[in-house]
Amino acid sequence: MTTQQGTDRGTANQCCLSASELCIFCKQVALILHSGVPMHDGIDALCTNYKGTAYEPALTQVNSAVKEHGMLHTALESAQVFPPYMVQMAKIGEQTGKLDEVMASLSRYYAREQKIKRSIKNAVIYPACLVIMMAVVILVLVVRVLPIFEQVYWSLGADVPGSTSTLMAFGVNAGMAVLIIAGIAILIGLGIALLLRTSKRFVILGWLGKVIRPVSRLNACLTAGRFASNMSMMLAGGFPLEESLPLIEDVMADPKGRNKIRTCKSLMEQGTPFPEAIAQVGMFEPLHNKMIHIGHMTGQTEKVMADLADIYQDQMDNDISRLIVMIEPTMVVLLSVIIGAILLSVMLPMISIMSSIM
Repeated sequence: MTTQQGTDRGTANQCCLSASELCIFCKQVALILHSGVPMHDGIDALCTNYKGTAYEPALTQVNSAVKEHGMLHTALESAQVFPPYMVQMAKIGEQTGKLDEVMASLSRYYAREQKIKRSIKNAVIYPACLVIMMAVVILVLVVRVLPIFEQVYWSLGADVPGSTSTLMAFGVNAGMAVLIIAGIAILIGLGIALLLRTSKRFVILGWLGKVIRPVSRLNACLTAGRFASNMSMMLAGGFPLEESLPLIEDVMADPKGRNKIRTCKSLMEQGTPFPEAIAQVGMFEPLHNKMIHIGHMTGQTEKVMADLADIYQDQMDNDISRLIVMIEPTMVVLLSVIIGAILLSVMLPMISIMSSIM
């Protein structure tokens, strides 16, 4: 949330700040609280720092509400640019007297969220660029290059054998077929990208997970990592384990994740310990369930959850990198084969004509 970023934005009156902006705001508030500066003085200093930027209205609203009510969560809610989850966590931090720790945890949480979004965006953009590049190259070959060679053949006055004409027609038809397939793939990709921005995104992700196995694994890692991160923050804020689950359920976007949390809560109400309940719902991998069990026994559940959040973040990054590594050579080989076939359909007739002339 730099001054330059604020200037580049149109307005601060948007639905919610981005993950990177929330990360820096939480970090600044955490630094203010750690330094011992009164909250109203610290927010007032932030307002002065961002005066003249797109963030000024929101921070001014927060500053006024802090001075009036003395509560940060009320101020954040009144600004209407902070997510409900952040408001709720700030309220928990103020109730437990650990607001500085909660804001520092929120800073790490939104930094992790920003990294996840960046990784997913890179994983989607790269193959899309390859498909578009392939379509453009084939379009140029079919529309511009092949007609020129045909005109050259006929201008030479040479008789083109039937097999050679068939080969040229095959090259043109193959190129057009690939163009149609690439166009359909691009339209499907755009449609999926638009649907992922709606309430149907998890239905789409579930369907993609059935078709493309790595997508299902990525979605499971994302859900487990977010649960672990949220649980770590709740425990760091001093919230009891049993009362943390309903709050985490409210902020989890994945329906499957919410169902697992709901089932885990039900099992705990029946007397099942948390490590066994979370293992039964299948939120984490078996090895990680053992880590949770040991952490629960030693009173280190908060630390284990923080470690698991980092583990699943790294695992997701590795899976995305592995997926990109698989896509890159496949697309390059496919592009080379298609272009090579089209070029052969041009070169073979030329060789045939030269042979007949000689």
